[in-house]
Amino acid sequence: MKRVLAVLSSLLLVGVFLTPQASAATLDTNAWYVLVNRNSGKALDVYDLSTADGGRITQWTRDNGNQQQWQFVDSGGGYYRLKSRHSGKVVDVSPFSTVNGANIVQWADHNGTNQQWRLADSSRRPRPAHQPQQQQGP
Repeated sequence: MKRVLAVLSSLLLVGVFLTPQASAATLDTNAWYVLVNRNSGKALDVYDLSTADGGRITQWTRDNGNQQQWQFVDSGGGYYRLKSRHSGKVVDVSPFSTVNGANIVQWADHNGTNQQWRLADSSRRPRPAHQPQQQQGP
């Protein structure tokens, strides 16, 4: 789950890389986007095509399927919810956690603050000190 948080941090808090490229000023809340991680080139994905509350959000090889398409739903004040085209659920920090490494899942949209994200210019913030752990071989 730490990797999921690292992926989302890279995508949403430090910099968002969308197809097509967009900024907060040009974000189209009617469009569906594929969010691609800068480091891995993989897309934000609803794992195992889940439609359940609590379904994992992960990164996966990009295939542009509905499980990789996201819509920005305006929450006001510059914040958005990320709605899955596949499940209709939104990205959620579970369970309202504020700690590093918290699980990122999908959940029914209740417009909670744990479901709200903002786009941040990656050139204005230093890169976080956290580096993803390297997988070790057998």
